[in-house]
Amino acid sequence: MEIDTHKIDEAVLGLLYLTLHDGCRAWKGADWDALARLYQKGLIDNPATKTKSVVFTEDGLREAERSFEKQFTKQTPSTWKNLPGRADTQVRPADGTTGFICKDAINRKPFFRVYEPDGTFTDYALRHDDLEVTITHEALASFYKLKDRYVLDHNPEVLGLDEQR
Repeated sequence: MEIDTHKIDEAVLGLLYLTLHDGCRAWKGADWDALARLYQKGLIDNPATKTKSVVFTEDGLREAERSFEKQFTKQTPSTWKNLPGRADTQVRPADGTTGFICKDAINRKPFFRVYEPDGTFTDYALRHDDLEVTITHEALASFYKLKDRYVLDHNPEVLGLDEQR
């Protein structure tokens, strides 16, 4: 099993935000390696001091709040804000949202499905076709070349196939 240090850093950053005090300080009772990586990323000041807290950088405080909300809060209807000048339209940031690009079985149009922790989901119509997507390791996906076609699908292991190298 390989440890995903990025996920650890995200969780530590969110937990640091939980102990936020004095505007930009957080108690540093977290994994020292993770604190060192957050320092290297410019998200906190040097944690190797005698003080019992670390100071967030401006970017770090913003990212810590985002990480905290992403990992430790439930999205509720109140998280949606009315779009200025459009009382009939509500918006919330999609940054960091994990979901699935699916295709409607009838009209074959793609949509983005987001699952909630309780198993419910919301399907979002795609308004643009130029959004950047990152395929995570957990997706267990692979690229295939079939003659002159290129396909993105599940990893051969997920499909029960032996990958030939």
